Amino acid sequence: MQRILINQFPFLLIDESQDTNKQLIDALLSVESAHRQEFCIGFIGDTMQRIYSDGKEKIEEELPPVWAKPAKKLNHRCPKRIVRLINKIRSEVDRQQQEARTDKEEGHVRVFILPIDTADKISQEDAARKLMAKAASDEAWLDREQCKILTLEHHMAARRMGFSGVFDPLYEVEDFRTGLLDGSLSMMRVFTDRVLPLVKAEQDKDKFTAAKIVREFSPILSVDSIKAAPDQRKQLQKAKIAVQSLMSLWKNGEPTCGAVLENVEQSGLFSIPDGLKPLLAIQQDETNEADDTKDEVSEQVAALEKMLHASFSEILHYARYVADDAPFDTHQGVKGLEFDRVMVVMDDSEARGFLFGYEKLLGAQDKTTADLKNQNDGKETTIDRTRRLFYVTCSRAKKSLGLVIYSAKPTAVKDYLTKNGWFDEAEIILKL
Repeated sequence: MQRILINQFPFLLIDESQDTNKQLIDALLSVESAHRQEFCIGFIGDTMQRIYSDGKEKIEEELPPVWAKPAKKLNHRCPKRIVRLINKIRSEVDRQQQEARTDKEEGHVRVFILPIDTADKISQEDAARKLMAKAASDEAWLDREQCKILTLEHHMAARRMGFSGVFDPLYEVEDFRTGLLDGSLSMMRVFTDRVLPLVKAEQDKDKFTAAKIVREFSPILSVDSIKAAPDQRKQLQKAKIAVQSLMSLWKNGEPTCGAVLENVEQSGLFSIPDGLKPLLAIQQDETNEADDTKDEVSEQVAALEKMLHASFSEILHYARYVADDAPFDTHQGVKGLEFDRVMVVMDDSEARGFLFGYEKLLGAQDKTTADLKNQNDGKETTIDRTRRLFYVTCSRAKKSLGLVIYSAKPTAVKDYLTKNGWFDEAEIILKL
């Protein structure tokens, strides 16, 4: 296997090496050691941007001493102020420091530190964007669509975009998560890939696109259905009536996903995925008297049942999010990307996670016993992981950066940030 590799690829470069699977990195290092005269390997990456748990820790310490270690010091993306910030963030980890391009603008950063029990966080974040527009003299901050807002978890973005009703129940089911996040979950695609485009085309009075969708996806107009129909004109009329029936659901406001599903199934407009068929029987039962003798449903069916109670309008927001066509993304999901205006939302209480802790990183919460033990043993701590993630998010900004921090101790966070020289007093806002 080693001989096949080095004969086929005598030169091998591994990009994002800090997040490449550690077993693969170890294997490649073994090949390089055994065949150094015939095989040249190079690792490209930034150890401060390792965010996945299967990446190799402290990879730079295991590189052979004979390896050259060139450093890329010039930061082509960030303005000068943000380069100074990310240098401060990583200064406690290593001595790697970057320089901004001389032709780059100064840039703007602001930190908004709010109580962790803030009632309406969405409106507070909108207020922070208004202050960013003023600080950066950039009215584009007023338009959420022209910003990239980073949340720690997907459900935080779902709540802010307005699709929690369809997202949260399904995300609780582990078997659904991958498909839900990449848009491939079959139970959702009947809504996102069939109904939503058709409804949008009808509402836009785009008859050509609407007809194309029905011809391509509706069983009513399939080749077999057309051939089997005694009168093809009646089959076309059947499809037209099915579309009209679907659109009638919007006459009295926005329908639920369940109402849409039931309508599509009854008219035969689109095929229903097998995973949704048990839900149709449940919906029919709901119209009858309650039956205490009903069997318990599976976790998957229960989650789908909750999703069907959500407004169909949430499907549009969900579809935009999974298509990367939304102003929101996760801290981890934007590595390698860049945006003019970046807002980072840090909220440990809403994130529900345990791998990252901004309260610990920013001095508002003491280290746990486990953190202290890992630190003494030379192992990675929550603060180490969070610092790297914070570095990644801050270094995405091309023009200006706004940080929204929800903390149980806002004053302690402010003191930490100023004491460590990350931000000036004038850059920190405690009350919006």
